[in-house]
Amino acid sequence: MGSTPSRELITETANSIRQAISSRLPEDVSPELRYALENNAFIFSGFKTFHALREVGLSMVNGEGGIKSFEEFKEDVRRINSTYNTNYLYAEYKHAVGTSQMAVKWNDIQQDGDRYLLQYRTAGDDKVREDHRLLDGTTLPPSDPFWSKYYPPNGWGCRCTAVQVRRGKYPESDPVLAMTKGDNATEAAKQKMFRYNAGMEMQLFPPKHPYYKAPAKAKAVAQKVSTEEMERQRTADFEAELPATFTTEQRLAIAQNCIEIEKELKIRKGKPMTIEQADEQKANPNHIPRFILDPKGSYVDKQGRHYRLNPNWSKAKAEPFNINCATCAPAYALRLRGFNVTAKGRKKGTLNESVAFGRSFELWKNADGTPAQPTLTYKWMTGKGYGNMTPKRYKEYFEEVCKEQGVYILTIGWKGKRGGGHATILQRDADGKLYYIEPQEFDSALGAKRPIDSLCNDGAKIPTSKRGILRVDDKVFDTAFLPLFGV
Repeated sequence: MGSTPSRELITETANSIRQAISSRLPEDVSPELRYALENNAFIFSGFKTFHALREVGLSMVNGEGGIKSFEEFKEDVRRINSTYNTNYLYAEYKHAVGTSQMAVKWNDIQQDGDRYLLQYRTAGDDKVREDHRLLDGTTLPPSDPFWSKYYPPNGWGCRCTAVQVRRGKYPESDPVLAMTKGDNATEAAKQKMFRYNAGMEMQLFPPKHPYYKAPAKAKAVAQKVSTEEMERQRTADFEAELPATFTTEQRLAIAQNCIEIEKELKIRKGKPMTIEQADEQKANPNHIPRFILDPKGSYVDKQGRHYRLNPNWSKAKAEPFNINCATCAPAYALRLRGFNVTAKGRKKGTLNESVAFGRSFELWKNADGTPAQPTLTYKWMTGKGYGNMTPKRYKEYFEEVCKEQGVYILTIGWKGKRGGGHATILQRDADGKLYYIEPQEFDSALGAKRPIDSLCNDGAKIPTSKRGILRVDDKVFDTAFLPLFGV
């Protein structure tokens, strides 16, 4: 199982099944469901490969106990390949297509709980199996145990489905009778293994499939190799998402970093997010707008938007999420990569507080593991021969340092506020323009892509030594700082 040919066979089989999954999973499906189904495809492929290779190995001895000739052995290999990787694979592919579709459907059904009833339906033609026809019309709440065993598909090539129906539109089935019908429909030995709910268990193939029967040592090897191949494939997928302008070293390092982040946070990376998906208060959802009381006694924010006072809003609850900009900026950067993380509040004695005091750039490393070096504002200013920063010079600084398309973390001091500053995002988008993205506090009037003018106008005349700009979309995130985020 550890040899290159076996790994290639696992990957080839798994990729055929993954193709089926991709054809049925929508783009917005949860990363956890996508990962679970794809992981099951690799595990299943590993055990299948074990059985195929074992069958070839046993066939090396002929009926008389002698070693078969090479031609005889080669013919056995051809036969096994036809059985496992043509006939079986086609059935497995079709099953993966149906299972993926139904798993996503179950995930959606669960969002509504028992608000609707769930009804079993066949394809309704002359190809429907009689056993499955007996289940047609079974109508029960999604929480009924029937669906944990007989949610379709219920066999190879099964085309049955389950649909939500309004309560009262159809009579509710007798749960005991429904379960008996299900038992009868899957009584044959090869049918019993389909008594599972793919969406509930997040498994493409039946947990009791014969492929999973193997000696303990073989199981361990199959599991290990399959997991390694799954991780290798996911790393390759992550690399493919990154810009072609990155070096091979950068793409590999970032992809491997994504795998590490998944393991540390125990979440799955989804598809890369757009600016809007990553921003619009999603990086800092617990932020509470700063209010003032207008003369009429109405609460308004600084943009003049009116709010009804929420009893849950209080200064004590608001403050940690109104001063956590140093956490919001990297949260936004990781969201762009597909991690659904949020910024924790800045509280005394926490890592979030520590990072807020001049450590924003420590979170990022180069592809080779060395610390990433920002372009410090003060050094840039003095290098240009300037004695101080002006709005015009800030614009020159931003445009020059952020000249390449990418995502940049900016730390900046405020004019007239001694020691006061901010950590935020500058982003050169595909349209070539440089935007100010504010993940800490979204302003619907300005939108996700703000002009950089306010930063230029409000920046301190004399910057402190630690503040500057660092490009981060081509960097690796230091996993030691993952406690900054919630998931």
